[in-house]
Amino acid sequence: MKSLNLGWGLLVLLLLWALSVVADAAAATSTERGGAGRSQRRGGGGGGGGAEKRRRYHRIQHGQCSRWTNLRDSPPMDSDWSAQKLQHLESTMENNTQWLQKLENFIQRSVRPDIANIPSHVVHNQTATMLEIGTNLLTHTAEQTRKLNVVEAKVLNHTSRIEIQLLENSLSTNKLEKELLLQTSEISRLQDKNSRLESKVQLLESQQRGELEDMREEKKRLQMAAIESLEKQLRVASSNNSALQRQQAQLMESVHTLIRSPPRTQMWRDCADAYKAGHSVSGLYHIYLSNRTEPVQVYCDMETSGGGWTVFQRRFNGSMDFQRSWREYKMGFGDVLGEHWLGNEVLYLLTSQGQYSLRVELRDWEENPAHSQYDRFTLASERQQYRLYLRGYSGTAGRQSSLATQGTGFSTRDQDNDNCDHCKCALMLTGGWWFDACGFSNLNGIYYTVGHNIRKLNGIKWHHFRGPSYSLRSTSMMVRPYDF
Repeated sequence: MKSLNLGWGLLVLLLLWALSVVADAAAATSTERGGAGRSQRRGGGGGGGGAEKRRRYHRIQHGQCSRWTNLRDSPPMDSDWSAQKLQHLESTMENNTQWLQKLENFIQRSVRPDIANIPSHVVHNQTATMLEIGTNLLTHTAEQTRKLNVVEAKVLNHTSRIEIQLLENSLSTNKLEKELLLQTSEISRLQDKNSRLESKVQLLESQQRGELEDMREEKKRLQMAAIESLEKQLRVASSNNSALQRQQAQLMESVHTLIRSPPRTQMWRDCADAYKAGHSVSGLYHIYLSNRTEPVQVYCDMETSGGGWTVFQRRFNGSMDFQRSWREYKMGFGDVLGEHWLGNEVLYLLTSQGQYSLRVELRDWEENPAHSQYDRFTLASERQQYRLYLRGYSGTAGRQSSLATQGTGFSTRDQDNDNCDHCKCALMLTGGWWFDACGFSNLNGIYYTVGHNIRKLNGIKWHHFRGPSYSLRSTSMMVRPYDF
């Protein structure tokens, strides 16, 4: 019975030794695989062979780790992880080795007393049997190791191919990434260029729109200016045509009047005398004033308010410039049958023959007529600045007189008598007139045509008829004896 126990003990020891050898082979295979993988990656790894042999001897002497299959199946790791794993496995093998030593000591204590009584041939037989079993185990282990090496070589070859393919893929990926970056950079550059071109196009479009708008405005302005100029020329031409027609009619009437006129021995003092003599047609007449041997041509209005009016101012088409000097207003200017001023000296001599009345005929551009009449009209001499005195106002051109009535002196651009210390009314308002500190009227101002006659302070104005800045279309000033 003791020999049987001894045999079993030896069998257990032999099995432990075989397992240790198998584990050592597996560990060596794993180490070679890890070393091969690292040698392919690092180009070396031959320095771990001596340490691996020392571990093999340690396992044969002190026992094998029970987790050798995990070591065989574990994949190649990095150096840090492999070092930690080896440290863990060495710790585990050290524990197993201690356990095996305890078991061996126990077997030795149990077997040593009886080993001397066992026959030697039995021991030899059992030892031969154990050696045969161990040889078979070693052979089987070597075969398994060889197969593992073949599999490992295949795995390493496959791994190398995969790594090469991955490297090629990485290179191709890097190349594609570079091409993609280049394409992206080119696209960005083209986008920037496109943005700049779009900005330039928008700027050019805005400039073109502005220029087109300016051209349209300029075209409209030129068209309006041309239209206004044509209208003005048309109005002037029409007005001139009308004036020529009226002058022609007046000339015909004057001719008829001269044909029907009495002999020169009959001399009229004014148009009232001619009217009383039977002449009722308006036109050109000759009158004789005191202290003058030559007759004076005047225009007689034989129709307005009973006729007999001697006209000394007429305006209706702007053909005559009334911005004149003191002497010109004294002597008179213009055409008696057209626009004219009879003359302050003739008017003074005429109204000095008796008591006279004044009538002012007005018409605006809307063809509205109006008049202002004064029962008493007195004009002083040149020495007294042709001062004007008026009384007895009536008419439709305002509820009160627009003409100064209390002895206002006559003013021209070269002789200022306007009752204003710091004013030059004849220069500011133009024309010669009885300005009373520039006053409410000036029928000798600038002639403005329709459309340009509004807000004109220096035009032909009569304040209480159309306001201070409305320039009238036509005016006429005439005198007649008070007792006519």
